[in-house]
Amino acid sequence: MRYGSISLALLCLYASNSFAALEVITSSEKQTLNKIEDQYDIDTLLITVNDKFSQLNKKAYDIENIKKTIVAEQNRYNELITELPKVIRAKTALADTYKKIEDSVNLVDELTLKAEQDSKLLETEKVEILSEYEVINNKRTTKSQQLFKLKTDITNRLIADLSKSTSTLPVNINGSTECSKYQTIADCLKESKSSILSNTRNESPFLNDKSVLLSYEVLDANMNMKGDLHYKVAMKFKPSYNNKIDTILNEKLGLVSAMVTLISNVPADWYVNGTKVGTGKKLFHEIPLGKHGILASYQNQDKSSVENIEGNGVFNYKFNEVASTQKVSNKPKMDTAEVKNVILKQAPKQVQPSVQQPKAKYTLFSDQTSIKLSDDDAKKNSSDNSYEYFMGVAPANKKQNIEFTNEPVNK
Repeated sequence: MRYGSISLALLCLYASNSFAALEVITSSEKQTLNKIEDQYDIDTLLITVNDKFSQLNKKAYDIENIKKTIVAEQNRYNELITELPKVIRAKTALADTYKKIEDSVNLVDELTLKAEQDSKLLETEKVEILSEYEVINNKRTTKSQQLFKLKTDITNRLIADLSKSTSTLPVNINGSTECSKYQTIADCLKESKSSILSNTRNESPFLNDKSVLLSYEVLDANMNMKGDLHYKVAMKFKPSYNNKIDTILNEKLGLVSAMVTLISNVPADWYVNGTKVGTGKKLFHEIPLGKHGILASYQNQDKSSVENIEGNGVFNYKFNEVASTQKVSNKPKMDTAEVKNVILKQAPKQVQPSVQQPKAKYTLFSDQTSIKLSDDDAKKNSSDNSYEYFMGVAPANKKQNIEFTNEPVNK
């Protein structure tokens, strides 16, 4: 036997006054909920602190670049010192070499001082941002306490109302089902009774499979020649507080969590409300319902937003991918004065080392994860340099000489 219009979605409930009086959340309780939501609204605070946190990561990345430049300049200084005896013996370009050594020392000192000062400022900003997140978290805690108190009040009201001896749940339904053409109306209704009761119990939040049936009466029923039975049934149950009501309350009051999926086209660092939750192209994170600040960071790029989490969801942040490797440049090294000018002015055409630059490590919660070069990037880099295959290779015979030099073949 199958059900037609008496499926769970199409079950029609007609409640009497006693059923109308049974509400999971009353209008006054809804007003209290709205008041709590307005009183502890954190939209503006979240947006502001998310922007500050994004800038913090960018500044940290700049400091890391300065430190790398210091190391590179120290290596250059060591090379100059190593070559100094040869220059002295050769008595050529001695003054120029001394000048380069002096400039290198001054540049290292200047950049070291700048890195130290910027790091101190960054630490101060970090403390300020942490204090702002603390304010937000305190608001969340107070809001949760108010919501749990409201839930307790609602639960106590429901238990008191449902425990009264006069508390009943009348339900009238109009339904239809398909019977055998050879069945009587009475036999078909008797066979359908268990399904009608089961669907009714599933539909109402005040009923479960243990709810007591107080009365069951078929008010009207008729069947056509095809076996389609239409009926009207009046039932009465003893309602009770159960897990369905508790689930509804948790959802309405935002006291449940949701699973969010965080997706990016690069292995980004992911933060929720300033706390790092992981690194990767795809992460799953459980989060309470409500408003949260989500930030993804990749090298010196950041993507952030304030989201109102109402259920499971997917958040996708796309970054401009930074090249993992650099082609070796044939240009001569810049002298100290040029390097100094590039660093202090932060010009866009800064000389980059051939080694891949890892993402900034400075976060509210430190992380030592580094980005590895993918196989695809390695293959791409290899294919880019495929033209160098014959460079510096001496031809072994006349045929190879013709192939290498593209000279015409003399027939």
